[in-house]
Formats: sequence, C-alpha cells, structure tokens
Amino acid sequence: MPTKYDVFSAVIEHAPCKASDLSFTSPVYAHLRALVREFYIKKEGIRYVPIKNPKTQATFKIIKYCLNNGLNYNKLLSKNMPMIIAQLAKFTPKLRPKKLQANKENTDILTYLEENQFILVTKKRPRSGIILNHQLFANIVELHAMKITINTTYEQSIKGILRIRGKQVNPFDNNVFEFLSGSAQLEGSTVTIGETRELILHDIYPDKPKKDIQMVKNLNEAMHFILENKDEEITIEHIKEINKQVLFSLHRNAGKYKKTHNKIQGNPQFKTAYPKDVLVLMEKYCKSLKNIKTKEECIEKLGFIHNEIQHIHPFSDGNSRTTRMILNWMLLKYNMPLLVIKMGCFDEYMNLTKLGKKRDDQKLTRLFHHLLVHENLLQ
Repeated sequence: MPTKYDVFSAVIEHAPCKASDLSFTSPVYAHLRALVREFYIKKEGIRYVPIKNPKTQATFKIIKYCLNNGLNYNKLLSKNMPMIIAQLAKFTPKLRPKKLQANKENTDILTYLEENQFILVTKKRPRSGIILNHQLFANIVELHAMKITINTTYEQSIKGILRIRGKQVNPFDNNVFEFLSGSAQLEGSTVTIGETRELILHDIYPDKPKKDIQMVKNLNEAMHFILENKDEEITIEHIKEINKQVLFSLHRNAGKYKKTHNKIQGNPQFKTAYPKDVLVLMEKYCKSLKNIKTKEECIEKLGFIHNEIQHIHPFSDGNSRTTRMILNWMLLKYNMPLLVIKMGCFDEYMNLTKLGKKRDDQKLTRLFHHLLVHENLLQ
C-alpha cells in the first residue's frame, strides 16, 4: 500500500496531475486529502500541485536523496524519527534508551539505521555505539524545526577488534557486493547493493547510466585482482593495475601517473602532490606498506594507509576507488574482513578524507575501527 510520502513523491513527479495520473493500484484520495490539509500540496480544479515552503522543501530533499541512493524514505520520514534522533543525541552511547524500548516501529527504524551505518554498534548487550553526522539527519531536524546537535565521539580503543577474523572471501559474498556498491556510490554512482548483486551474479543491467554500471563492473574486476594477489607485497605495478581496472573504458589515462596537478573539487585545502613528485612518493608509500609486519600494525595504521595515497593522488582519476582497494588488500592480507562503507557513513567518511579541512589519520583510523566492529557485530 502506498504511503502519504509515496503519493507526495508521485505528485512532485507528475504535477500538475489528477489522482488518476498517479500510477497506484489502490485509491490514494485519503493521502491526497491529508497532503492538502498539511500544506504539502494544493488542489487547483481537479489537479494537484506541490506547495513550496520550508516543510515541503526539507521533505523533498529527504525523498530525493533516498530515491537516488536506494534508501527507504518512509523509514526516515516516520513520525517516530524526530524522537529517535532526539533520544540518540541525548543518550548516546546508549542506542536503546528507555523511551525507545518496547516499540516495534522504533526498533525497526533503529535496526534500519544500523544496517545502513547511520549508527554504529560497539556492543550488543546493552546496545551501545555512536551516531554519525549525516545530511539526512540535518534535513529531518530542519523538517521538524528541532534544536538538536549530533556529536560524534569515537571510542579510542574498541575491545575485540583484534579478535575479528575474516572468513575466506568469496567474490560472490554479500559483503563484496556491499563494498563494490558503496565504493561506486561514493563517486556518484546510483547503482544500489541489490542492483550490484543482480549485475554481477546474473548479468542483469539496471536502468541506470552506463557510466554508473561500468564503474561497478570495473570495481568487481579490481576486487578479483586483489583476491588473486592478496598474499603478495603491494607494489607500484600492482597499484597501477588496480587504477587501470577501476578506470577501464572510463578514462584514457587509466593506470598512468598524472601529468597535470589535480585538485579536489569543493575543497581547496586538500593538497595533492605535484606530478614531478609522484614517483618518489609512491615508492616511499609502497615501502611503508611493506614495513607493516603485523595485524596490530595494520589495524593501527588504517588511516595512514588510506590518507597517504589519497593525498599523493597519483592518477588523473579513480584515486579514491584505488585507495579503498588498497586498504582492503591490506586488511585481507592480515585476515581481516572487508571494510564496507554504506550510505549512512558517507558524510562522516568524506569529511575525514577528501572534504576534510585538516588531515587526521588517527580519527579516520578510529572510524574504520568502528566500521569493522559494527559490521562484525551485525553479522
């Protein structure tokens, strides 16, 4: 059955429109009347059109983001969501404060937030963890005119991280599809986890831009390359090959060092290396990877492993996709699971990497620790 927000989304898409123009199999007149009553839409004769005001604009931002990224906007627009955000902001690290208990809808929403990494679990009983800043939370706060500040505080040392063991990775495991989809979506792809699974397993192409589909296919090839070579030392040639694969048919300089200086769009404070310095810096980077000899060292240097090559930015394009591949190569080498980044963690991750005003390897390392523990606990 369609919800009020399904109908609102359809009116935006088809406006001005009659009720019969909306492609629902069940009557939606009650929802239309509710939307008119709540000033989301207005009726002009027999047609409906959306109203532009702060409430509808905030709602539309949430719906648009969710539609573009495979999220369920009905969960995030639930009438319980404002209270959930307020309770989490007030009681974190408690993720099941008393006011949210014994209510199935609250539990369902909290589980959904966990599954998509908007909140990260560090302990199952009692349920505890952290809440991440995300633009969707800001939109929800704006929608309900709430005065709430979400503070993300990482635990400095998460118990059990050294005990996490990765099982032998099958390229058709669900966490592989999650990694491929997440890495592509961070670069603007609209291909969801489910669509990634269908594309890789059954060669079923989603109705998405060709570039988005090619990006996922390329990442899958690069993942196979890593799995075939995961026990080897990571060399310059390996890194060039990864970049070549992630950019296959997408960039003419795939696998070749940059010849012009590249800058990060939207963040002039993120400094990258000049082309003349890339070779020496990459040799030094590969040597630093080789000098990591234990699982403990790898876990404590995850932020450095990621940030160092991203700040070198050795290629014309595909640097971040290449970086996430190298990071996971190092984790697999030391029998750790893949580091999967999902939609709820995107803003936090980007603010600690390409959009960060200041490099902070330690803080990024702690975020990665939280992600590894969180995904391990949810399995």
